[in-house]
Amino acid sequence: MAYRIRRAELGDINEVAQLFNEYRMFYDQSTDRKGANEFIRARMLQKESVILIAESEVNTDDGDESSFEDKPLSSGFAGFVQLYPSFSSVSMRPIWVLNDLYVHSEHRQRGIARKLLQAARQCGQESGAVRIMLSTAISNKKAQALYESEGYTLDTGFMYYELQV
Repeated sequence: MAYRIRRAELGDINEVAQLFNEYRMFYDQSTDRKGANEFIRARMLQKESVILIAESEVNTDDGDESSFEDKPLSSGFAGFVQLYPSFSSVSMRPIWVLNDLYVHSEHRQRGIARKLLQAARQCGQESGAVRIMLSTAISNKKAQALYESEGYTLDTGFMYYELQV
């Protein structure tokens, strides 16, 4: 099965929200489809994030010789990545925070997460960003290996702190 990566549009909110809800449940949150829909809708309408989706493409070829682009496709969302904009004061350039990366369980081990990371990199480059930042659980060795294989490096120069408010 082939997958294409594209930027989510307003018409995609319901499908993106369904994946987002599953992503939250993966992190032991209770299901909340309505809340997920409202959250994704707000991020998109307020242009507070960039959401890239992996969409499965099924060619409904009827045997003719027309180009691939002319053939109808049936599609479903296989995964997404959500990037939040921020800035580096020192470099005086934008940065992106890769906050969410999720691939539906039925579509895993097909290179989709890698394609989403590569699309995020392209988005960063096109926006003039100096870097993309992300964090992952210390125990998530599979994700760490993927990130490192795509050129992400562990920051050993700074400590990460947070304050619950």
